[in-house]
Amino acid sequence: MFGKYVVSALAVTVSAALIALCLVVTPVQGYRICTFRGTVIDHGWRSMTVKSGNQCAVVNVGWRTKYLPNRRPCIGESVAVDFLLEDGYMKATKVVSLSPLPAPAQCYPPPPPASSTCRTVPEEAAPAAVTEGCVPPRAVCTTRPPSHALPGWVPGKKEPAPKAEPKPAKKTVPEAKVPKPKPTPEPGEPAPPGEKQEFKSLTGEVVASSPKSLSVRVAEEGESAEVVAIRVGLKTKFIPFRRPAVGERVKIDYRAENGEKFGYTVQVVQ
Repeated sequence: MFGKYVVSALAVTVSAALIALCLVVTPVQGYRICTFRGTVIDHGWRSMTVKSGNQCAVVNVGWRTKYLPNRRPCIGESVAVDFLLEDGYMKATKVVSLSPLPAPAQCYPPPPPASSTCRTVPEEAAPAAVTEGCVPPRAVCTTRPPSHALPGWVPGKKEPAPKAEPKPAKKTVPEAKVPKPKPTPEPGEPAPPGEKQEFKSLTGEVVASSPKSLSVRVAEEGESAEVVAIRVGLKTKFIPFRRPAVGERVKIDYRAENGEKFGYTVQVVQ
């Protein structure tokens, strides 16, 4: 029985030592609090604008912000702001009012007699007081987090200017050379000089007709008649716009290629 109580006592002692060690030892990672002084120039629902010197800072406030005294400072009041940075935003943890306390009670002379009469005398309009303007800071829009959004931010340290990314060189695409269309000779006109393909002409009578060819009998003076096969297709031009019938006399402009004759123009002459 005695040994059972000894083991229990040792377990309780070790647990208490571990709890005390966790409470006493400070955490490795702690909050980093920054402080600055300024004058309150504007209030928002969840923010407060404070002017420090020639710079303005927008500080986020909320239910975790502690005010000393326990009230929100008025516009124009000097304050000391403790804040921490989270994702680049200034979140106030404590706002201490630095304005002097109200003056103590003083003695004043007695009031004027009740029978006194008062009148309103117009006064010259006094020039409006010119207040020094304060330009609110602008948000930093960048692909990389700024220095004040990093854990090791130091007040007053200038942020290095971002390096300008080199602009990609524009690739010049060579313009495609469009070949100029060659003029097509009209029927009965000679082909322009310098062309490889030259058109020839023949006149004869159609003796046979098929979807892709015409058979023309050509009879020249002093020579026997000869039947010539002319290939026709979609590029062949018929004058008039029809295929000639068998027995009609036609004039054909053609070109010779690979031993065959390809008709360019088929004109009915009779």
